[in-house]
Amino acid sequence: MILKKHSKTAWRTIAGEGVILSLDTKVLRGLNPAGARVWELIDGQRSVDSIGQQIAQEFQVEPARALADIERFLQDLLARGLVEAADSP
Repeated sequence: MILKKHSKTAWRTIAGEGVILSLDTKVLRGLNPAGARVWELIDGQRSVDSIGQQIAQEFQVEPARALADIERFLQDLLARGLVEAADSP
């Protein structure tokens, strides 16, 4: 699966901490450093598996654990309308 940021979101990463603003709901959400890095990697071209591999390497965690955590995080972002499925590259 490949995801992209929804066009109605604004975001910023400051000192490793991320903040996402839903322009529809005006709700601000904070992200820890790992969540902020996942958010940065969501570009409409990388697959979830690719993002998981990158996070596992950068944060020195088991790939299966990274992928499981990322999948839960991405499902939450999907449910909140902050990301959406990307067209196939």
